[in-house]
Amino acid sequence: MKPAQTILFILVSLIPLPDPLAAGNFPPYDGSAEREAFWEFHNIRVVEQLRTEEQQLSEQLAKETSNAAKDAIQASLAGVRKRLAKPEFFTFATLVDLPPGLVWENGLGEPEIGDPRAKKGGTFNSYIPSFPPTIRVLGENANNAFRGYHYDDIEMGLVGLHPETGAVIPALAKEWAVSPDSRTVYYRIDPEARYSDGVPVESDDWFNTFYMQLSEYPQNPFGNEWYSSQYTNITRYDSLTLSITLAEPKALTPYWTSLTPMPRHFYKEFGPDFESRYQWRSRPTTGAYAIRDGDLKFGRSVTLTRVKDWWAREKQFNRHRFNPDRLVYRVVRLPEKALELFFQGSLDTFLVGDPTHWYERIEIPQVHDGYIRKAKFYNVWPTSSAGLYLNTAVSPLDDRDVRIGVSHAMNYQKVIDFDLRGDYRRLNAFSEGYPLLGNPPITAREFSPDKARAAFASAGYTKTGPDGVLVNQKGERLSLTITHRKAPVIDKYMARLREEALKCGLEVRLESMDGSAAFQKASQKQHQAVQVAWGTTPPFPDHFQHFHSKDA
Repeated sequence: MKPAQTILFILVSLIPLPDPLAAGNFPPYDGSAEREAFWEFHNIRVVEQLRTEEQQLSEQLAKETSNAAKDAIQASLAGVRKRLAKPEFFTFATLVDLPPGLVWENGLGEPEIGDPRAKKGGTFNSYIPSFPPTIRVLGENANNAFRGYHYDDIEMGLVGLHPETGAVIPALAKEWAVSPDSRTVYYRIDPEARYSDGVPVESDDWFNTFYMQLSEYPQNPFGNEWYSSQYTNITRYDSLTLSITLAEPKALTPYWTSLTPMPRHFYKEFGPDFESRYQWRSRPTTGAYAIRDGDLKFGRSVTLTRVKDWWAREKQFNRHRFNPDRLVYRVVRLPEKALELFFQGSLDTFLVGDPTHWYERIEIPQVHDGYIRKAKFYNVWPTSSAGLYLNTAVSPLDDRDVRIGVSHAMNYQKVIDFDLRGDYRRLNAFSEGYPLLGNPPITAREFSPDKARAAFASAGYTKTGPDGVLVNQKGERLSLTITHRKAPVIDKYMARLREEALKCGLEVRLESMDGSAAFQKASQKQHQAVQVAWGTTPPFPDHFQHFHSKDA
């Protein structure tokens, strides 16, 4: 089935930008003893939780009368008892404990990535619409828009996926082997792997990843739930050999177990004040770039500098990549201002999100004379799950009929046809466009004043006020506040949605904010609705992070 396609526009120019400065420190604290005590503590906690779950399921089974329900409970009970037979989450073993007959892979048969003609050096100048609220990768506000630039796109996991073939390729691990049941992956860490500060990467750093993700110190409900429910064991065989076990078998098992290490020497001070202590600390990285001391200019820019003598620079899948010496991200709050800076040569690329820019503003001599290159291309994967996200915990969105009505009242197709000039396509479902899964048999609800009003009537909004807004028997207006990032093109199409929603009897109030402020408000669940574009996680959609009840 053909994947969803989204268009990206990029302009390219070449001019350098200056160096930024950076940030402070906290007094030392040693949390090593607490970390080492955590392994036994958590193992005991897992056993207690499993026994409690076993008891609860046994009691439910005794009371249940439906055969179908009994079968489901018995299946769950069997799963819990299987876990109880081998409940240890953190295991310390030796190489002789490795299962016999493992088939080790290295992925070196895949083609190289990048162009050998690419030259290394220079500075790549780009921009971000707001300064990140933190450079921590865990805790409150860590999942901000800048995280991808300095973490997800930089750090290395145990393995990676080849961008063209989709095959597993080495990263921090030089070899891996998958268990027959597709639940456990065994890894041999590359002995050359180093952090940017020169410290070797070791198995214990993945133990530290689990420790920090399972800890209650950071505000981290996703990590707490994901790492406790999706994994059942991590085993250290020696400093360069480990295994990670999933709770259930999955396709492409190495992808799901390819976690990023948390350097235990850097996070030695992890403790109750972690979020404030590490708010602006630049961590050592495993990838090609790092934020060095002096690379942060608060409110102005963030710079990533290429790691000198990066350990993986000559590896097969890296030697033609990560070419600039420095990546400078300058804060420019308005796209129009960023475009002017691009024309002046202060920015090297400009990602065109506003069709007016593409079709009108960049029809200039520099483009026609070849000094600026316009590029338009399609992605294999959907670039984002952009849309309206509703807070179903607040009224009136806690009513399903209201939510259905809102779906029919949002005229996104008109936004695409007129405001975005037909250059985008509406996804029918959150997980559309992932070829390994196929597209779900779902069609997005069309804009329909009749269907919207019928749904609103089912929720009790049956009378129309003098301004066209529906009200219920209590005189409460049907009103929705939408928080969104402030930008000319977004302001324009949000105004279009407001205008179209009124035809359906829905009052839309727009709350235009700085991107970081809008993200923080939504993260803290202080919004009613938020217009946002979340990043994607090829080759699979991330249903867990978006829809699991732990975020309810």
